[in-house]
Amino acid sequence: MNSKLRSLVVSVGVFVVGGVSYSVYRREPPGQPIANLRDAGLLSERDDRWVMACPEKITKATRNYLRNNGYGTFAVGSIHRIARVVIQHDLDDGGRELVNASLDVLNPDAGDFDGGDEEDETDDALQFRSDDCFRLECNDPEDSGIRELRLLADGGLRHMRSDGGEVPWCNSATRRGRITPPCVIPDCWTLPDGGWDDNAVVDCRGTGPFGNIGDGSPRWRGCNVTPAQFATGAACVPVECSVVAGDPIDVLR
Repeated sequence: MNSKLRSLVVSVGVFVVGGVSYSVYRREPPGQPIANLRDAGLLSERDDRWVMACPEKITKATRNYLRNNGYGTFAVGSIHRIARVVIQHDLDDGGRELVNASLDVLNPDAGDFDGGDEEDETDDALQFRSDDCFRLECNDPEDSGIRELRLLADGGLRHMRSDGGEVPWCNSATRRGRITPPCVIPDCWTLPDGGWDDNAVVDCRGTGPFGNIGDGSPRWRGCNVTPAQFATGAACVPVECSVVAGDPIDVLR
């Protein structure tokens, strides 16, 4: 990254994606026109773009974008895995830098509050999980993740042109979308103090290989994680598959 481009971005930190470390930068200020970055040397070929999906606390700007583009609506400060187009620059010394043009940070002046945590009382405390990201390929039209980001539940397409045609998901450097967690867990935190009740029986049952032996019909299997494709019930809460019964209820939802 040359000095002119570096003056238009600010470091977010080092993110690990698939075992590879990347220095990640965002626009500074966040509204800096992409044309300015491109003029300063930001690459724009499709083969230098890919999608990085990481858990993050939702800002007001991201919440509004997701809502306006068909990804649902969420509370500011809630945690979701968000996929964002990134543009990669490889350094001569073997380092890798990513410009994440759609990234923004929690801003109390914009109504973004999360209350901090025990170790850091600032409002952007732990906004991004930089150690739990994965990669989707812009140039692979068969990539299931890109298809999931593109399609609406009713079969429609997100990010439509005014004439009704589809805009390729990675066509915009500022594109972002919500990744639906691949598993669900029964809503078993029903105690008055918000705690976990292992004896709760709620409307979330396993099916198929997680269902009844023989016909795979729905069965209660406790407060355990189940792949979303093999679960049914109104009390199933989306969750990352690494979360198991008894873990803290700090899940992506």
